Amino acid sequence: MTTDQVDLTTCDREPIHLIGAVQPHGALIAVNDATGIVEYASLNTATYIGHAPETILGQTLAFVIGAENAAALPPLELTTTTPELLQPWFFSFDGPDGTRIDAECLPHRSDAHIILEFVTPEPKPAAVWEDELLRRGVITELFKPDVLGELADASAKIIRDVTGFDRVMIYRFAEDKHGEVIAESTNRPDSFLGLHYPASDIPEPARRHFVLNVMRTIPDINGARSPIVNRSGEVANAEAAQPLDLTFSKLRAVAPVHVEYLNNMGVGASMSISLITNNSLWGLVACHHYGPRLVSSSRLRFAELLGSTTSALLQSIENTNKLQKSIRAEKTAFHIEQQARSGRPLGDLVQEHARDLMELTGTQGMLLVLGKDVIQSGTVPETPLDFAPLRAQSVDGVATTQTLSAVVDMDAEQMQVAAGAAYLDLSEDGADHLVLLRANFDQTIRWAGKPEKVETVGKDGTARLSPRGSFALWREERRDRSKPFDDTDSDALRILRRALFALNSLERERLARDAQHASEAEEIRLRHALLDAARASSLGELASAIAHELNQPLSAVANYVSACRQEFINAKIEMPERAGELMDDAIAETTRAGDLVRRIRDFITRGDLNADFIDVMTAITQGIDLAFVSSQLPRLQVDISAEDDLPQVLADPVQIGQVILNLVRNSISAMRTSQTQALTISVTKDDRDVQVLIQDTGPGIPAEMQKYIFEPFHASTTKGMGIGLSLCRSIVQAHGGSIWVQPSTVGATIGFTLPARGEHDE
Repeated sequence: MTTDQVDLTTCDREPIHLIGAVQPHGALIAVNDATGIVEYASLNTATYIGHAPETILGQTLAFVIGAENAAALPPLELTTTTPELLQPWFFSFDGPDGTRIDAECLPHRSDAHIILEFVTPEPKPAAVWEDELLRRGVITELFKPDVLGELADASAKIIRDVTGFDRVMIYRFAEDKHGEVIAESTNRPDSFLGLHYPASDIPEPARRHFVLNVMRTIPDINGARSPIVNRSGEVANAEAAQPLDLTFSKLRAVAPVHVEYLNNMGVGASMSISLITNNSLWGLVACHHYGPRLVSSSRLRFAELLGSTTSALLQSIENTNKLQKSIRAEKTAFHIEQQARSGRPLGDLVQEHARDLMELTGTQGMLLVLGKDVIQSGTVPETPLDFAPLRAQSVDGVATTQTLSAVVDMDAEQMQVAAGAAYLDLSEDGADHLVLLRANFDQTIRWAGKPEKVETVGKDGTARLSPRGSFALWREERRDRSKPFDDTDSDALRILRRALFALNSLERERLARDAQHASEAEEIRLRHALLDAARASSLGELASAIAHELNQPLSAVANYVSACRQEFINAKIEMPERAGELMDDAIAETTRAGDLVRRIRDFITRGDLNADFIDVMTAITQGIDLAFVSSQLPRLQVDISAEDDLPQVLADPVQIGQVILNLVRNSISAMRTSQTQALTISVTKDDRDVQVLIQDTGPGIPAEMQKYIFEPFHASTTKGMGIGLSLCRSIVQAHGGSIWVQPSTVGATIGFTLPARGEHDE
């Protein structure tokens, strides 16, 4: 394949599966699966099956290997597997000269063809399969390690012992597809251990083939490859009208760019075994020999078995590590969820578990953003960062990067403490998120030569991309990046995100409900306040009207009493002493009633208080006396009790008397039909208040009425207007006290408090 444009993706487009040739250590024929006719053959078939290609092309498979062998082919497993494993077929047949040929064949199916690859069989059973001690040693060495590094070291040593290569390396791919040698067994004085190789050293087509073909062997890098031709003599490569697909071919020839690459390294033979974990290419067992090296088929199969075993053990180790971290993440999430059930805020819980979260994810700082609230833990930048660009890169609510500076604008100080980050989206609108920060991790990478290919121009003027010519040690200093987040980290982050997102959603719903309830409660309060204001306004107008209407008859009563006294004098009639006293009392009470009406009107309309430090019992006694003036309960028993040394209260005696008057009148009215008519008034004190309890033996106050009995126009009796208790509440609250209905087994009990005079009251 040629191209005029040369860049680092040129090799990624090379169709190496259509190379149209095989390596010289074997031969290939391709048979039409439907007709059984040989349609392709490599030019070296005579060496391995006795027939030249022109002799067998167009013939049946039975002509080549005998009818009996051809008939035995269909029952064989010819379907390819992924990864494809070595499946040799051993049989014998007579060559064209009658010589018996013992064949070792690797058959597989490719589209509409059955491809048979012939290699030279071993002359006798391989000692490696007979050596029980070696097999036991393999089991002991490979299954003993419990960490990845030990397993890689053991695998490299055993595979070199089996294959005899000069150098065997375990090569691990990073997330960006570059590779690192993590284990090595060699008889050479130099070492590649710890060296890194750029991703471009292994083009994408080669990576795909490493997944499909576990084993790839090149016994002689510079061996002359043998072209594959069709019945018309055309080479069956990518330029042909009908190229032959060699995806699963073990003998597939080596691409020229790879030959050049290995020659630049000084390698004469190579072998690779793919290390597959979780259906992905984890790494390679890379074997190098500094001269030609043909490994017998039995040893190849044994090496393949070792590679497959290593892959399985690697997968087990990685899965175990991943499972352990996932379990830790699940436990952390579970503990947070359990504590959240008690109603604790999510922010408090995340902050409490910040150390666990950072240790789990290998981070050093944490930022939790819940709306306008920001919670910080560990080491975070002093100047806040905008993580919105990182959210745009999230997948399923999680985004990670080891180079945060490539995503978010940041300065040198910020890059030191936040070189890498993991972003967890905790809400649909992006307002809530958790960011875990990794500090800067300066790293020196030892490359096996500069990781770049060279553009060359051939004699015909065609540009091509040549492999690296130098593998001399080259150091790269990496700055402003953190340690990378791997798949294990990503799994743990997804577990945490799922739990925290759910908890945050529930908390948001709860806060929304609370806000709605608070809004509804405030709306009700305002509605009641407006209603109370309207009622107070109406009550004030009513009080003014009543005061206006009462003042005139009260004044008239006083005038009539005074006129009566004057009439006695004018008639020169001596007025009895008792009559004079009663007249004086009548005038005094009339004056007091007018004063009471006026002060109640002023309190209702303006909230005026004529307060002073008073003896509360005096105001209580006056209120009781007024209530008893019109009492019509001859069997009424009254019990008044008061603690000694009651403190004074700051109050308006007239208004407190009015409270007592209203409450006692209500009790007397409630007991009219009761068998037992008893009124109990008790006055007690505590550190701050004087408490008054008024209890009767009436029918009590229904529970449904107790909720609004102090509201205006809700009468507690059948004859009242419903303003008495409302007025009592207003007076008591205006004095800084409280009033309530107290649960009682008999009758009704209403209590109220007034603040007591303290030592430091002005």
